Amino acid sequence: MATKEDKDWMNIAIEQAKQGKTPFGAVMVNNENDYMVAHNTTKLDGATAHAEINVIQKLNQLTYADSKKLTLYSTVEPCPMCMSAIVWAGIGRVVFGATIADAAKYGNQISITCKEVVEKSWYTIDLKSGVERNKCIALFENKFSS
Repeated sequence: MATKEDKDWMNIAIEQAKQGKTPFGAVMVNNENDYMVAHNTTKLDGATAHAEINVIQKLNQLTYADSKKLTLYSTVEPCPMCMSAIVWAGIGRVVFGATIADAAKYGNQISITCKEVVEKSWYTIDLKSGVERNKCIALFENKFSS
């Protein structure tokens, strides 16, 4: 079951997605509840400018002593590229709404789950799925009401 805190952060990610007019928004949060936000900018910045990559690029703007204590919230399950970047960044927790399977109903996806990527890495990442899932799926349908 999703906590109120997880839902609140996911709703910020959802608002980021809406601002970017895509289904993809992300929030990176530290232990002090300081955070950075990003959305997908692939149309402007190229194929790798996914929301998760964009928020990871802002890590130098966030105070933290241990990256494993950071949480990344994403409206959609991170793709293999993004999940690999999350692993390389050393982030300890990932919370997402819609799954890769959900996203595949609306467009092309590489069907490798973030869990599969984590299982091949050298450390454990706490994964939580389905937070505000219906709101995240609605982003694919351009249903931008709250």
